[in-house]
Amino acid sequence: MGQEDLDVFVLTDEEGHEHHFVILAEIEDGMKKYWICEEIMMNEEGQIEQFGDIYPFEVKEAEDGGLYIDSVQSEEEFERVSKAWEELLTKDEELRKLVEPEDQQHE
Repeated sequence: MGQEDLDVFVLTDEEGHEHHFVILAEIEDGMKKYWICEEIMMNEEGQIEQFGDIYPFEVKEAEDGGLYIDSVQSEEEFERVSKAWEELLTKDEELRKLVEPEDQQHE
C-alpha cells in the first residue's frame, strides 16, 4: 500500500480548523467497527507533506445509511482498540513499514 492508495478525509474541529486524515486500517471489535487513522499535513498542491499522530475512530451508521465517525469514548475501549491495532501491526509487515520509520522497526 503506497501513499497514492490511501483514503483521505477531512474533519473540522470546534474552532473551524481542518484536519486531514488517512485510513490505515479497519478493525472490528464485537458489534463495533473502528478506523485507525493517521493525521497528515498537506501542501498547497494537495500532496502529503508530513504524517502525524495516529487516532482510532468508531465508525457508525447514520439513519440515512451513510457513515460517520466518533472519537473513542472510554479508556477501556481505547485500550481494546489499541491492542487490536498493535496485533495487526505485528501481522502486517507492509502496514508496519508504512507507519513506522525504518529505524524503529527492529527495536
